[in-house]
Amino acid sequence: MRQLVLLSLCLCLWAKQDLPPLEAKLYAYIQQSQIKDHPISRYIGTWPSYPKYSGVRKEIPESNSFMTLQTLILLEEVNQDYILPDIDKVYALANQQLDTYLTDAQATHEPKGTIAFWPLLQDDDGQWIRSFDIQWYNRSMRILNVGNDFDTSSQAFAWFYLSHQNSRFQEGFTQSVSLYTDENRSLEHPANQVWKQKDSGAFLTWAEEEAPLKNPNRIMDLVNDVDCVVNLNILTALSLYENTISELPPLTLQAKENSCELINNIIINEQEDNCATWYTRASHFYLAYAKAYKADTFCLEGEHKQIIKRAKKRVKYLLSHPQIKRYTEIAEYIIILKSLVAQKERSLLLKDLLLSLEIALKQGITQKQAYAYLPSKHSLFGGQAFGIFHFNWYGRANATALALRALTMP
Repeated sequence: MRQLVLLSLCLCLWAKQDLPPLEAKLYAYIQQSQIKDHPISRYIGTWPSYPKYSGVRKEIPESNSFMTLQTLILLEEVNQDYILPDIDKVYALANQQLDTYLTDAQATHEPKGTIAFWPLLQDDDGQWIRSFDIQWYNRSMRILNVGNDFDTSSQAFAWFYLSHQNSRFQEGFTQSVSLYTDENRSLEHPANQVWKQKDSGAFLTWAEEEAPLKNPNRIMDLVNDVDCVVNLNILTALSLYENTISELPPLTLQAKENSCELINNIIINEQEDNCATWYTRASHFYLAYAKAYKADTFCLEGEHKQIIKRAKKRVKYLLSHPQIKRYTEIAEYIIILKSLVAQKERSLLLKDLLLSLEIALKQGITQKQAYAYLPSKHSLFGGQAFGIFHFNWYGRANATALALRALTMP
């Protein structure tokens, strides 16, 4: 009888909870904003983004796999502890779209285990390109035919890992990523020269050779770059594989060690503000570090306390300047601190800090009758391309998923 009582108690402890009212509204917004019908069929199953392109001074709605994958990952993390109604339908619709991306990669002979940021579309001349919209490509933005990249691919790896699918993609990723590393290069990306030494051996962003070795070349700026956040995202994927699936290929293992050395040097030299080509603030670095830390990337653990210290410093600044209203960044810092400090190890001071952040985040959530979301105009990420265009991405569903994850983390 006593054993049955204990078993019942354990089952109760393991049972998922219902989302609280505000969090339920956040999830409802994510559900309702998933694209279910669109003239561009390859948008169906994803979520809309609203990037600003400074080169044309326009905000052009689009859809991409990167923010879709990040949204899926955040939802699955919440799904571990909370009941998300009809989540299987959300996943199924998104997975159908991701399958087309994988088919596209095979059709154009991309490296194994890589996926594109934008869908494959056919322009008016019959050429197959990876862009967000044929209309804009044919008009004024014909530069946008980008190759597969390892940042998007790392997110695909994480999603496939969490959802137990596409093991071949995961294996292919571990093999392909070592083919594009920062060694013996005649060209350097201008943004890298500010903070990085030559021949770091760390991972490059694009799954493509840089100019002038290959023509035509689809890399932004025509020079492959070493982005510190991209490297952290790759490290997370590789650690998941190495710790739970199989050994890494020797070349990949060496590149992983080089990447860890690069990241540790960035932290020691306090360069996290200027080491990213495609990300806009230090919280992106800290969030990516927190993911790598949780995935047991052991070679990064030495700088763990330093990251916590710097994250706290930034949090205190954000809380003392409420007029900034950087709610997306606040959500990121909740996730960062909760990921890096286990619940039982949090001091009273840190608990108070997290409570203040959660209160600020809730104040920033705009509530409507049928949904609630984060209306922040602060970009989720961005980057400079060709010295002309600045890409500044924001996706309401992705920002809302960040808020949902932040508020539901223990």
